[in-house]
Amino acid sequence: MYKATIRALLRHSVKKLNAGDYSMLLKMASPHFELAFPGDNSWATAFRPLQRSRAPHVTHRGLDEATAFAERFVSEGIQFHIEDILVNGGPWKIRIAMRVHDFVPARDGGDDVYNNRVVAFLEIRWGRLVRWEDYEDTQRVADWDTQRPSRQVTNSPIAAEVS
Repeated sequence: MYKATIRALLRHSVKKLNAGDYSMLLKMASPHFELAFPGDNSWATAFRPLQRSRAPHVTHRGLDEATAFAERFVSEGIQFHIEDILVNGGPWKIRIAMRVHDFVPARDGGDDVYNNRVVAFLEIRWGRLVRWEDYEDTQRVADWDTQRPSRQVTNSPIAAEVS
């Protein structure tokens, strides 16, 4: 029963995110939340330099950095279309895999400005989102970066070094 509840909660949270409201996801996030976003791109290097290793590279830590990521996600107009959600584990350590299509629709109704496929792994402990790892085509993200005006994330030590 709780697995169906988790899936419904995620679908509702993503529906709100697509409408520009990321508050539900942040309310779920632990103060020690970690996001691992792959690749050599402005999303992955907003707060710390790229590290290549077997271990997931945590690119965003804590609520401030999670909020900055969510604000940029919304401001870029990115949309998630959930294809599948798998839930496993008990409330002390719920593991979630979401397969999604993420995209930025063209304003004129033409081809998407950006599109990618993502598998996101989430970990929830006692109702708090503690970890999110994205797996997607990082070359598409990097290509999209080169097509966009220069982006800087506020409060980013990396952005401060570049400017």
